[in-house]
Amino acid sequence: MAEGFRKLPLTYIYVAILVFVIDIITKNLAEIFLEGRSVDLLPFLQFTLVYNKGVAFGMFSDLPDSVRVPLLLIPPIIALVITALYSISSKSRLTSLIMGLIAGGALGNFYDRLVLGRVRDFIYLHWHDYYWPAFNIADASISVGVGVLLFSSFFKKIT
Repeated sequence: MAEGFRKLPLTYIYVAILVFVIDIITKNLAEIFLEGRSVDLLPFLQFTLVYNKGVAFGMFSDLPDSVRVPLLLIPPIIALVITALYSISSKSRLTSLIMGLIAGGALGNFYDRLVLGRVRDFIYLHWHDYYWPAFNIADASISVGVGVLLFSSFFKKIT
């Protein structure tokens, strides 16, 4: 295990840690400053603290804890293993950066689920009465990582 960890590119490690730290700090700040209130920043952007016991769009939040908890704790561990292995096998700094974004986001939400039993979301995007479900920095990091991975795969092979 230690040998495999030493082979992880520094870009992967730094990005994953940075995303994780920023995610936890912003969630803590959201709990301090947004409890019981909303803040409109732009016509389409609002900060409102919500707690999500499920996954995207609140799916699985109604399942009993005996089913829901393992279902929500296992995928982030798998994501960390896959991103680490993919980063090790790649010679591309871009791939390490992408995998670090995904890993850091997975760690941030894994922490919330493990320690708090729910994920703290606070960013709302909307247009008039059409709202995207609340999300956090971890969710955004995963989405950006996957988006860049897909986008770059159309233009060149990432190795």
